[in-house]
Amino acid sequence: MHRYRLPEESFLIFEQIIEHSSNAIFIVDGGLTLTFANHPGERLYHHLLATGQLAKTLTEDCPQLDLSTADAPLWLRTRCVDISKPQGTPGQLLIATDITGEVQAQREESLSRWRLEQTLELTEEGFWLWDISSGIISHNQDWNRLFGFDDNRLTHHQDAMFNLIHPDDITATRQHFQNHLSGQTPLFHCEYRVVDRVGRQRWILNHGKAVRHSDSGTVLEMLGKAKDITEKKRREREMLQLAWQDPLTQLDNRNRFYDKVEQARGQMDRHQFSALLYLDLTRFKEVNDTLGHNAGDELLKIIAQRLRSTLRSHDAISRLGGDEFAVLVTDLGDSYQEARNKLTLLAERLLQNLEQDAIIGDNQLNITSSIGIYLYRHDLAPIAEMMHKADMAQYYSKKNQRKWMFWSTRLREEQRQRDTIENGLRRALKEDEFFLEYQPQFSRCGSVTGLEALLRWRTPDGRLISPATFIPVAENSGLILNISEWVLERTCAQLKLWQTQPGMETVRVSVNISPRQLKRSDFIRQTERIVSRSGVDPQRLSFEILESALASDIDDVQRKLSALRDMRINIALDNFGTGMASLTGLRKLGIGEVKIDRSFVMDMERNPDHLMAIRAMIAMCQALGINIVAEGVEEETQFSALCDMGCHRFQGWYFSRSQTPDRLVHLFS
Repeated sequence: MHRYRLPEESFLIFEQIIEHSSNAIFIVDGGLTLTFANHPGERLYHHLLATGQLAKTLTEDCPQLDLSTADAPLWLRTRCVDISKPQGTPGQLLIATDITGEVQAQREESLSRWRLEQTLELTEEGFWLWDISSGIISHNQDWNRLFGFDDNRLTHHQDAMFNLIHPDDITATRQHFQNHLSGQTPLFHCEYRVVDRVGRQRWILNHGKAVRHSDSGTVLEMLGKAKDITEKKRREREMLQLAWQDPLTQLDNRNRFYDKVEQARGQMDRHQFSALLYLDLTRFKEVNDTLGHNAGDELLKIIAQRLRSTLRSHDAISRLGGDEFAVLVTDLGDSYQEARNKLTLLAERLLQNLEQDAIIGDNQLNITSSIGIYLYRHDLAPIAEMMHKADMAQYYSKKNQRKWMFWSTRLREEQRQRDTIENGLRRALKEDEFFLEYQPQFSRCGSVTGLEALLRWRTPDGRLISPATFIPVAENSGLILNISEWVLERTCAQLKLWQTQPGMETVRVSVNISPRQLKRSDFIRQTERIVSRSGVDPQRLSFEILESALASDIDDVQRKLSALRDMRINIALDNFGTGMASLTGLRKLGIGEVKIDRSFVMDMERNPDHLMAIRAMIAMCQALGINIVAEGVEEETQFSALCDMGCHRFQGWYFSRSQTPDRLVHLFS
């Protein structure tokens, strides 16, 4: 309850309050003479007077006074009041409050904020605070750098940011923001591209969260940070290219292509036809061998570009490896005949573009190709099986010297037969179903001059399988390597046995060397091992090399043939006239004997061109001092004509069919 006090009592109470106040209070008159003060006020007055700050403090607007010394900080908040009486004595009242703790706290907070800002700058991340209602984004300088602003402002409107987001990413980015603002996601997290004002593009990783809500739950503020992930995206793209692309041609690799086929199969109407095309360059290895791998790489790039320019943009193209390419063609309609017609036109257009001559350096290359096509719809088989059908069609198109071929059940049956033969060959190697016969070679006077070892295969049921049937399968499967090794071992063993039989001590035997066997890196080492272990005289061996084998890596062939000559093994060129062997090539390779292909001999009496070719071959060999053997001699007239032309030796049914070793003895006795 308020109690009325006498003026004297009230003054005493007021005086006590002032005296014990923590504020410094003093009153000065017009001459700045102290007329009243409490103890803190008196000390302050004398300090201001001594330091010459009294008049300035009373007259200027400086509400915060710094009286700090080296020993102690001191800040005061001052308030000066004019208490002059009207037409009376002037006076001024000063009240000063110690705010040292408050100022120190503010300075510490400012220092902490500065340290935080410096730390955030070092992270090279753009920190931001978004006021949703005003649309204002407060941020650090790194945010400016990320988004391409150069105005050094630390606030921008949200529209300025959204306007820089790539058009392809803006919808998704806004949706990510909206999902978080509506509470559907606990955090905002989004990757998008921004395009700055000079057109530079960079990837941004932006994430944040709502940090303040209204009473109704509406988001008022979001806090977050943005980071430049352009380099990370570049590395990801490079890794993706390594995982999904062929580095040379930039086409899809096998894995990526299979993935696209699977995707297309899942999206395609089951009534729509699609097709897989398998392409192969016919003589690509010759380019590598003759011009080098750089030229081969350039040719593959040219082929890839021609495929791109010929096919539709959404058709998948892959380099499977080497010189093999694959294409996926979709949207061919629901009519089989219509789809087949479209693919026929496409195959012809592809071949027309692919087989144009290519200029690489100073070389003009003639390109040939073959295409296998597998036309299908709603095929749920493994993709590898589907590709195998296209591959099979390509194989038979090349085998039949056709430019392209569709897969059919007939090809499947042929492939099944090939698989049966291949499995039979594997069994034959294990079960010793192979055996050798030897066909004699005769001189003009009718004496035996040598033998050719010929491989035969008798199945467990007693059937003889023609070499024309199983040799191509053996070559294609790689089994020819094991078979050829077996043939050489058996031939050497037979030669060793004949050394003990009268009349056969010096017989020479020819062994056919397959192109694949000749390419083996350990071919010479393997030959040395077999010949040395058998104990036969190497001069009694002759290796027959197909003329077609000379078309690949001539330097490697020359090196190996030279090693064989050093071992004293004779070299014969088989099927002469069917390839591209030249006079220079024969001399360079040191060929000691050529065998005129039977196709020329058998048709020489009906085909003047073949007769003329035989004359030319014999004349060339005579000029080089090379022995000549004519194969396929079946008639006396052929024998007589070949003798007249200067042929040295002869082989064919006119003289003898191939014989088992025990039946050959009478020829030498």
